Amino acid sequence: MSAALDARAAREAAHWMMRLQGGELDAAAQQGLARWRAAHPDHETAWQRAEQVCRTFGMLPPPLAMPLSRQVLDRPARAQRRAILKTLAVLIVAGPAGWAILRVAPWQAWTAELRTATGEIRHLTLADGSGLSLNTASAADVAFGASLRLLQLRGGEIHVATSPDPLGRPFIVRTSNGSIRALGTRFTVRQDDSLLGARTHVAVSQGAVEVRPAEGRPVTVQAGWQASFDETAAGAPQPLAPHAAAWLKGLLYADDTPLEQVLAQLARYRHGVVRCDPAVARLRVSGVYQLRDTDALLALLQASLPIRVRRHGRWWISVEPA
Repeated sequence: MSAALDARAAREAAHWMMRLQGGELDAAAQQGLARWRAAHPDHETAWQRAEQVCRTFGMLPPPLAMPLSRQVLDRPARAQRRAILKTLAVLIVAGPAGWAILRVAPWQAWTAELRTATGEIRHLTLADGSGLSLNTASAADVAFGASLRLLQLRGGEIHVATSPDPLGRPFIVRTSNGSIRALGTRFTVRQDDSLLGARTHVAVSQGAVEVRPAEGRPVTVQAGWQASFDETAAGAPQPLAPHAAAWLKGLLYADDTPLEQVLAQLARYRHGVVRCDPAVARLRVSGVYQLRDTDALLALLQASLPIRVRRHGRWWISVEPA
């Protein structure tokens, strides 16, 4: 784990970085940045990490890095700016050692038509009558045209219940790895983004889908099966995990599940990092848990298992032996 860093210093560094990339720092402001960096060792550490974040994950998206004066009346842009500031601060606090396990959505996810915050689950009906649910920290664009019904998954996870289309338009979900064509079906698509690249996971509860990697052969996945793929190939379909779509009801099911897997699912619904000590990773967990309150979920796990939940600041939680 990286050296502990004050959360306030991280937030301030994120603000300075946004101003710098937005072209908002004149000569006087640049001198103010220099004074802030010199005022405390944590300030300089936070700034160095902010620079490393931008080198590692890319510069901020141009539409969101514009000067504030051009966004005063643009509420969506201001909300997107706040989301980026929060994410930058999390990355700065976590440091390089934590980035590999943080969920870092592509920048374009912040400008998507449909978005959910971390911990939020949203259900809606599309123009053709199809149902769409967005899981925590997810983003998608809808592009329905004369010949195609298209969903572009920018990040996170969605569940689709397709409706028959009088125009006979195919229903396609596209990710950074390829596309999924619905064949009269209910299915879930999750895109995992990490420093090692992206991978798409598909789980079919009704009907079937055709998975087509961008550079590989198509694979059909039937109801009761799941598969994952990258740009080059899809893996062989596997039996669908029980309760795979429990998140639609805001639930997390565990049936003799290793603690590390339960915590990995829980971590998707809260900001920051949840680390599981290898010494307790294989403890078995059974139960049904509410995802809307992850602090209560952690407390239940601590009460029922020989573990201790330790908090290192606001953004980092370690689950260790009691």
